[in-house]
Amino acid sequence: MAKPTQRRASTQVDGTSGLGMVMRFTPKASHSGVQQLEKGGFRVASSKDFRTAASVQNDFDGADVQYFERFGIAIIRRDGERLKPMLENAVQQKIVSAVRPERSYHALGGPAAKRYDVTQVTQGGLATMMDRDYLLGYRDGINDLVDRVLGKKGAEGARPTAAAFDETSSTWGVQAVRVLESGMTGAGIKIAVLDTGFDDTHQDFAGRAVTKKLFASRSSEDDVHGHGTHCIGTSCGPLRPTTGPRYGIAYEAEIYAGKVLGDDGFGTDRSIIAGMDWALDQGCHIISMSLGAPTQIGDPASDDYEQIGHVCLDAGTLVVAAAGNESSRPQLISPVGSPANASTILAVGAVDRSFLPASFSCGGLNPGQEVDLAAPGVDILSSLPGNNYARWDGTSMATPHVAGVAALIAQSDPKFRGWALWARVIQITKPLPILARDVGKGLLQAKGSGEV
Repeated sequence: MAKPTQRRASTQVDGTSGLGMVMRFTPKASHSGVQQLEKGGFRVASSKDFRTAASVQNDFDGADVQYFERFGIAIIRRDGERLKPMLENAVQQKIVSAVRPERSYHALGGPAAKRYDVTQVTQGGLATMMDRDYLLGYRDGINDLVDRVLGKKGAEGARPTAAAFDETSSTWGVQAVRVLESGMTGAGIKIAVLDTGFDDTHQDFAGRAVTKKLFASRSSEDDVHGHGTHCIGTSCGPLRPTTGPRYGIAYEAEIYAGKVLGDDGFGTDRSIIAGMDWALDQGCHIISMSLGAPTQIGDPASDDYEQIGHVCLDAGTLVVAAAGNESSRPQLISPVGSPANASTILAVGAVDRSFLPASFSCGGLNPGQEVDLAAPGVDILSSLPGNNYARWDGTSMATPHVAGVAALIAQSDPKFRGWALWARVIQITKPLPILARDVGKGLLQAKGSGEV
């Protein structure tokens, strides 16, 4: 795995995002950087000041700068005239490594694609009805055949065939990653899901240990969107739901629900980094982020999240993030989005029931910004607010599969923390005869780690 690298700082402070600026200090220079900000008239608030708060108020209660000491990062309200002279001086003194405009991130999943009937007239005149998944699978099969003839495949072996999953007792995703063969429950493991919040009153989570905190600006405390409740359902849902098949993995894990995305499903660097900082404060073993921002061919990975991911891994916390939904295969494959494109964050692609890349799943097109592994992300049944359930699609749905399985692995042996947990997840992943660009090391597996 590549280690974070330092890039030359930019003094551009008048971006167009309409948000703030993300400033990354050089190692061991954070204190000096904060002092310069304060001398420049900026009011600085540390994330440590809000550790005991039930929620983090917008902009850290009106501060000009939100400072995350453990990550060596500060987020500054856009004020170019005041910031530029201070920044130029800080760069010259090698106090600041980089500054960039703050980005917006969004939830990477939603209701499963609507199935529609297509009439196919056979030679005998008999009309048969096919659904969208069948057609997509047929199309991808033809594309795969052409790739093999042209020698474009990245792995040898027969193409996986669609499995006949009986979802009477458990969802196809739970079966596909071999959770049912695991002897682990996730007990004693803390999973932080940073998303749109969580409906902890859902009937399937009665009596569970749940800790919640609000980070999203101008947002309610409830999961109005539903995305967070769906993701937590997959990673931490019950062994025996009130109704329907089992859809959850680490059913005895402790749930930490950080609402970093607002009621509209959008958030910013400030809310996401604050949520990651909180998860480390809480001692979470896994951080799951089914969110992202799209990238383009040629875009570098975010050094900020490289650094944050490194700090998390060193602290014994694995960060898992969705690769992105911007592709429209086979015509268009988009590169892995941010923050999943950071080499210190485990990037998760989505596969369908045939273990083929989902049509929307992003690929490792930019150097060093790979998909690390793949998990079920199409037609995934899970919980929704109000004691409801639904099937959703997205790399958002694949990511909590990885978080849940990682919790089982972490429970199986206390040595599996941080970097070691990353290595073990990858080690027991099942290779697929598909380009590593699309599925990384292959299909997530729960079977293969000690008792797991």
